[in-house]
Amino acid sequence: MFLSNTGRRPNFVIRCFLISLLLFRLTDTWAAEPLTVADSKRIYAVADHSDMLTSSVHADQIGKHWSAFRPFDYHQVRIDVDTNNVYWFRFTVRNQTDESLYLVVPTLGYATVLLYEWSNGRTFPIGKGGLQAVMAEKYLPASRDIMRLPLRPGQQKTYLLRMNRFDRKSLPASIYPQYALIRESHPTDVIEGLLFGILLAVVLYQLLIYAVTHERDYLLLGGYLFAFTLQLAIFSGHFYELFRDIPFWLNDRLFYAIPIMTALLSFAFAYYFLRIKTRTDPIIRYGFRLLFGFFLIFLIAAVFGFGRIAVLYQNTTPLAAAFMLYTGTRIYRTGYKPAFLFLIAYSVPIFAILYLSLYIYGILTYSWLNHTMLLMSSDAHAILFSIAIAYKIKTYKDETERLIVAQNIQLEQKVAERTRELAEDKIRIQEQSDQLKMVMKELHHRVKNNLSIVSGLLSLQSNQLTDEQAIRAFQEGQQRIEVMSLIHQQLYKTDQISTIDIRQYIRELTAGLIHAYGFGERSFDFQFHSDFDELNIDLAIPLGLILNELLTNAFKYAYRAVDKPVLIINLHKQAGLVLEVQDNGPGIDVSNWERSGGSFGKRLIKGLSQQTGGEFTIDNTNGTRFQLHIPESELALA
Repeated sequence: MFLSNTGRRPNFVIRCFLISLLLFRLTDTWAAEPLTVADSKRIYAVADHSDMLTSSVHADQIGKHWSAFRPFDYHQVRIDVDTNNVYWFRFTVRNQTDESLYLVVPTLGYATVLLYEWSNGRTFPIGKGGLQAVMAEKYLPASRDIMRLPLRPGQQKTYLLRMNRFDRKSLPASIYPQYALIRESHPTDVIEGLLFGILLAVVLYQLLIYAVTHERDYLLLGGYLFAFTLQLAIFSGHFYELFRDIPFWLNDRLFYAIPIMTALLSFAFAYYFLRIKTRTDPIIRYGFRLLFGFFLIFLIAAVFGFGRIAVLYQNTTPLAAAFMLYTGTRIYRTGYKPAFLFLIAYSVPIFAILYLSLYIYGILTYSWLNHTMLLMSSDAHAILFSIAIAYKIKTYKDETERLIVAQNIQLEQKVAERTRELAEDKIRIQEQSDQLKMVMKELHHRVKNNLSIVSGLLSLQSNQLTDEQAIRAFQEGQQRIEVMSLIHQQLYKTDQISTIDIRQYIRELTAGLIHAYGFGERSFDFQFHSDFDELNIDLAIPLGLILNELLTNAFKYAYRAVDKPVLIINLHKQAGLVLEVQDNGPGIDVSNWERSGGSFGKRLIKGLSQQTGGEFTIDNTNGTRFQLHIPESELALA
């Protein structure tokens, strides 16, 4: 019995050793040094007091992996775009203050943030955060994930923080006593609000200036800065603070799409600001097209949820930034002065990104300065770009004014030269005009003399005739020639070459016929009205001949048995020209007039009416009334 008991003792010892070893591993012996919170005014970083484990194990199974935790090492954190890489952080907190403690995790793109309390080998969920959690599941609807630690003064507990999807190699979680949280939150929110306000004010300023000036640079800069502001709001968590009920899938796509959209708008602004379209450097032109195409593909991938493709823009961003600096430098060297301010404005966020890359890759730890560095640089970036556009417009204005001055000088010289040429041409034209007038006057004078000779010959010839009908024919022909002669007489007496005073001509023609047929001016009622002052000679001659025939006919037949002869002649503007001649005689036989054939005078009136393009009518109401209408289109040809 003794021997048997003695033989079993080694097995018992081994079992006790194994059990103690297992209990030893399940204790906090392997854990990092506890984080002791003793000052309510301080903020305590969790990273220096935590162990980490890369595993997607469920919280109920984490105890089986307790021994796999190792001290936090930022080299082990992978910058990724999916939610499959899960990290567990284990830390112990001892509260030596009289205040409540809070775990604060900035919203930096984490899909989920879960906080558990470890007690008696089990996990108890006590907080939730991240983009995947709705605001109702969070402790406070703030731009940061704030989770209360159920830790009374003097108490110590171990906590497990489960997080996935990192965009930087750091653990920015911190422990805040209640006093420190209140004291730090107020100035932080005020300063961030002020910085965002400045950025939005610049955006609004650009859009208002565009509405007034329609300068495309202002519109593109306003759109770019608005997208940049939205990107900063997402990265800082303020976007999710304002829009609390946006689903995770939309948050997830916005998280990647907005930065790419910002990059595209930045390229569009730079393209027009630097006037790339007018550049002959093929590297710049094709480089812009290539990078713009890449970013457009990344944007489409982000919109449709292909995160692994969308995240490639982060790898392309340094190349794009270097290309933009190269472009600005090359264009500045060509003499385009606004490119210098473009380089300064573009360098500010690049410097901030280079500084933040030290934080992204774990070299620097999280701090308020790091958190707001990009926002502060963005304000400077926006203001400098606004100054660059103003300087560009001023440069354009100065160049335009110089060009205007130079062009004005050239224009004045050309105007002076042209004025001198015109003055010389005017003198030459005036001389030619005077010569032409003299020639035309001489021509009209000779035509008038020739017509007078013809009239005289007809008169002499008629004196030798005995036949009354032949004598009347000669006299009528002589009268028609004198009608034409009267027109040429007016032309050589005035400075006009091709037009005559139609009023004077009709009055003289009528007066001559009145006296020729033995009527006196006092015993004859002559009424005349004309809307025309002058008529072209080509129209005046046929109208004079027509008028001569009508008046001759009236003097011959209309006034034989009339005590008080009345003659009315009107020349109206009515859709062209209307000539009306009316007497107060017994009237004409209209049916006889409308028959074909007849006297030479009737045929002459019809022929001349057709020559002028007009139409005539005759009626015998209260005497004979003749009306000739020449349309406006025919007047324009005369």
